[in-house]
Amino acid sequence: MAWKYDTSKKRIEKYRDGLGEITIEKLKKEADLQTLLTPTNCREIYGAHTYVHVSNFAKLASEEINDEDKYKGFIRMVHIYQREVGHIVEDIFGGVRIHFQGAKVHTLFYRPIDDGGKIATKAILLQLVLKDFVKSVFNPTFKDYDNFEIAGGSDIGNAIGTKNGKNGDRELLFLGAPANYAAKIINDHGQLRLTKRVYDKLPKNLKDVCNEVSGEDDLYQVKAVSQSDLDALLKEYDIAWDRDKSQKRLDADLDLFKITDIKYSSATTLIDIDELGIKNNKRVQAASVFGDVTGFTKYIDDATTDTKKKECLKNFHVIRNEMARVVTEDFEGVRVQFQGDRVQAIFHLPENTNSDIAATAVDAAVALQSSMDKTLQDCLTGISSLKMAAGVDMDTTLVTKLGERAHRDRICLGKPVETAASKEEKCDGGDIGITKAVLDELPERLKKHFSWDKSKGCYVASGLTTDKVTNAEKAASYNGGCALAVVSAGAGVAVVKASEAANARPITPPKSYGA
Repeated sequence: MAWKYDTSKKRIEKYRDGLGEITIEKLKKEADLQTLLTPTNCREIYGAHTYVHVSNFAKLASEEINDEDKYKGFIRMVHIYQREVGHIVEDIFGGVRIHFQGAKVHTLFYRPIDDGGKIATKAILLQLVLKDFVKSVFNPTFKDYDNFEIAGGSDIGNAIGTKNGKNGDRELLFLGAPANYAAKIINDHGQLRLTKRVYDKLPKNLKDVCNEVSGEDDLYQVKAVSQSDLDALLKEYDIAWDRDKSQKRLDADLDLFKITDIKYSSATTLIDIDELGIKNNKRVQAASVFGDVTGFTKYIDDATTDTKKKECLKNFHVIRNEMARVVTEDFEGVRVQFQGDRVQAIFHLPENTNSDIAATAVDAAVALQSSMDKTLQDCLTGISSLKMAAGVDMDTTLVTKLGERAHRDRICLGKPVETAASKEEKCDGGDIGITKAVLDELPERLKKHFSWDKSKGCYVASGLTTDKVTNAEKAASYNGGCALAVVSAGAGVAVVKASEAANARPITPPKSYGA
């Protein structure tokens, strides 16, 4: 398993040359985005993107729970949560549930077409409804677990909708500031947040329940709203969410999904997530890797002509395909999903072998850097501003595919998933950030490239590519004793040998090689 320049370059060129003509039109009427959008048939969509995140899920997924039924109950709980949230988003609010990213759901409101006021209203009311649902319905139903709390973020504007992936794992994707920034404004304190762009579109009575966030430019927070006030707002804006009906759906799901039917196990062979489901889950020791293309949102937003937008879309598909191939072909990892311009992957083999898992995950992160720094730059035009940032952590991880039938998402839940994503977000383009748990398991050939970065809260290697790792290994081999050079001279000829000889002088090559 390794990344090679020639292999990477050939597959990039093959995929690039095989892409058809890309079209980007403005979305002018309602449509089934799942069937409308393809890698080449894209739409510019004005809408409000909203993310809602349950922070407690990750902790429970990685905790040592000795009671097997309790862990099965946790899996069932996440499954039911995703089903009900999907129902609320699509059937109650008329939105689009794009996908679950672990414990975080990404949604889109674009109807009525170009009606910013009604779209923004739905985005904020969804955040309020999901907060109330978790507090008043979900938590009492699953009181044997944590007191769950959500955080949310919303932004509004134009984004390009497309689809990307291979065969049956193609996913809806949205490129542009609102799809990206809505996720970035979520914090860890259970707040519901929105940008000024959303706030400016809201009717007065919804503006009244928002406050500016102190010290943050153009950012607002939704205040606490009583149940009676929320019910009045829902009635005014014709949103038919009902706590009792939501409770009945949860109760029905509890009857439908029996603890005895749920199974989870470790994995001795490479996980195929598409074979997983509520009755077949994997709980493994795994390294999570997130690789993000830094500068991509600006790159897309700066494309103001149709020609430039098409070029950006084509480059985007090529970059993402290469990221997936690095993970799955070069290092036999599992590509979990794409999240905008970043890839999420896990490495879990050999089973429970921390040192091998950590080394493979970091090698893969280095290879992602190599593709972005070397082959993609050589094969694509206009991407010199794009870099790669990566984050890696390792611990117990739940791998599964849950939610509504025909809308089940590949997900990984666990502390390392959250931490790896956080480290990547703190890294600059060209950086790889890893935790101490990963560092401690690395062989010296990789460990020596990382140093503690207090500002990022992790160990960081900057500009680390496969070439640099390989050259440093060669330099180390020359300096390791077995590579001692022995020089002797006779008849005007210098002779270099690897073994000692009479009248010969041993020398050690300088350590600068490969540095």
